[in-house]
Amino acid sequence: MVVQGAEPFVRKVLFFTHAESGQANTILALALELLTRPHVQVHIASFPSLSRRVHGLNQAIKFHSLDGSDMLHALPAQGLTEESVKHPPVTKSWRLYDHLLVPALTVWDGEEYMRIYKSCKKVIEEIQPDLVVLDAIFNPGLDACFTLNQRFLLNTPNTPLDVVRVLQPWLKGFWYYPALASAIPFPVPWSLLLLNIWISIRLIYVVITSTQLNNLIKYRNEHGLPGRLPMDTALSRTLHMISPGIRELDYPLFIPDTIGLYGPMVLDTTPIEVADPELTQWLDRGETVMMCMGTHYLYTVSQIRAVVNGFLGAVGHNYGVQFFWKLSGMDRFEGLIEELLANPKDRERFRIVDWIHADPSAVMNHPNVVVSIHHGGANSYYEAARAGVPQIILAQWFDLYDMAT
Repeated sequence: MVVQGAEPFVRKVLFFTHAESGQANTILALALELLTRPHVQVHIASFPSLSRRVHGLNQAIKFHSLDGSDMLHALPAQGLTEESVKHPPVTKSWRLYDHLLVPALTVWDGEEYMRIYKSCKKVIEEIQPDLVVLDAIFNPGLDACFTLNQRFLLNTPNTPLDVVRVLQPWLKGFWYYPALASAIPFPVPWSLLLLNIWISIRLIYVVITSTQLNNLIKYRNEHGLPGRLPMDTALSRTLHMISPGIRELDYPLFIPDTIGLYGPMVLDTTPIEVADPELTQWLDRGETVMMCMGTHYLYTVSQIRAVVNGFLGAVGHNYGVQFFWKLSGMDRFEGLIEELLANPKDRERFRIVDWIHADPSAVMNHPNVVVSIHHGGANSYYEAARAGVPQIILAQWFDLYDMAT
């Protein structure tokens, strides 16, 4: 029964996410989609560094700042920097598992973890949401939901394999699929099968025996949070999760009914011809190769040379092909680029920018973009797949090798 003149019932949905774009983008896309539904109030809780972006997307989203350091500022204290995070595949070096994986899992020390947990708990208690949607690796928010018996869903920007590897029948997660960050091809060749199994076992051993991780778990336990990190509990219990994967874009997998495969979750973007008319005119000139290695990728001088010489060597005198390149910190390389592109005709074929003002997915929707070269981030992978653009992945770390495989 509808009572005439009565206020409509408003449902409140609260999102918890890391502030970094790689983790936040799918959350933001979901939040904006929810705003198109009637009588839904959308809240996002994250670190202050995300607030400006959220407010720029839609003023109707209510942003709540969490008390603590975001991942980008917390990881250097754990020994990880934008430069040190790079590593070869683990078939060539064990450095990832020993020095990179555990800091990426823990992020914060025990004291800061508990401060963020209490901040998440406070936001839930104040808003009293009908539903919480969490970044699947945002452990403090998960802990807060478990403590308050709050109804929630998980969201992952990554492929389904990252979530369901441990749930595959016949222990396939250990041998049938390439081990994490190994760059082993799929199907796994017989010659690499034992190595693949060994890498998978070593990963588990490093995580279980990690002093850093166990100290965080112990600190949590001493302050009233039982068990291991809640992410482990969430995966083992196959809680409801939203994934941008679809079967055509991933390995053949057993997918539990609790995991929804909805395809690429990409922010609605302003068309390229509206967002950047000048770039549109440049793209209209001919076939374009687009290269974007992520916000935090730092180039070396030798890599700059390799990119320019590699492109020119590949296309030769085919002046109908051009190159759109996002080069962070390009001011540092102006002299080198002038040297490498001394030929005016070559210089005309390059458009090098420090920042892409239009959304990258909008650029890829231009019909002249014929290939996307990127670092292998899940968002880049799914955006290019959604645009139907062939991809070249230059993997640099961690799960980027899995995206490439």
